[in-house]
Amino acid sequence: MVRLEQVSRIYQNGQSVVKALDGVSLSVSGGEFLSIAGPSGSGKTTMLNLIGCLDTFDEGELYINGRPIGGMTNKERTAFRRNNLGFIFQSYNLIPVLTAFENVSFPLQLLKMDEQRVKETTLRILAEVGLAGLEHRRPAELSGGQQQRVAIARALVKEPKIVLADEPTANLDSKTGEEILALMQTMNEQRGTTFIFSTHDAMVMEHARRLVMLHDGTVVSDERRGS
Repeated sequence: MVRLEQVSRIYQNGQSVVKALDGVSLSVSGGEFLSIAGPSGSGKTTMLNLIGCLDTFDEGELYINGRPIGGMTNKERTAFRRNNLGFIFQSYNLIPVLTAFENVSFPLQLLKMDEQRVKETTLRILAEVGLAGLEHRRPAELSGGQQQRVAIARALVKEPKIVLADEPTANLDSKTGEEILALMQTMNEQRGTTFIFSTHDAMVMEHARRLVMLHDGTVVSDERRGS
């Protein structure tokens, strides 16, 4: 589903060159629940941004669903991202003036989906993440955990094969974080959605069924756990 082949991301910092990723190769199969972890500056967020087609790489090749990403234009990457990937961010990234329903339905409207289908699909996914009855509340009227549930619903509403989560528990207390991780595990198991996390949270690492550790832009360990 995702394959990186000798991928490098290089930044110019004054007179010096920094390799945020240095010749990384990695394959991710469908249905995985995987955490990319490592200290600050290890390259985990860079890797997530590359897989999410939010950034470009300088060397190597990246394949998602069998498609090479390196030769795509910005417009092609945007369309590919919209149609194939879901995103969950630590700061939720909800639109404050929109209700939970409007935030979740927005990706479907971008896909030009029929209005009745948008309504049915949005209400169904909100119910699945435990927000039935709260669809008309704006983000400021929801707790942090509820806002993250809205973000999860928004990521899943268009049924992407891959969901990318950047530090999804960072702004949550430990109990709420556990509930959010359990919800994402349920979605992973029931829908077969591939989840890829970027994290330094030990709780997220413990829940992962595969843990990839980065250091200085390279993979230093790749551990698979039981289901």
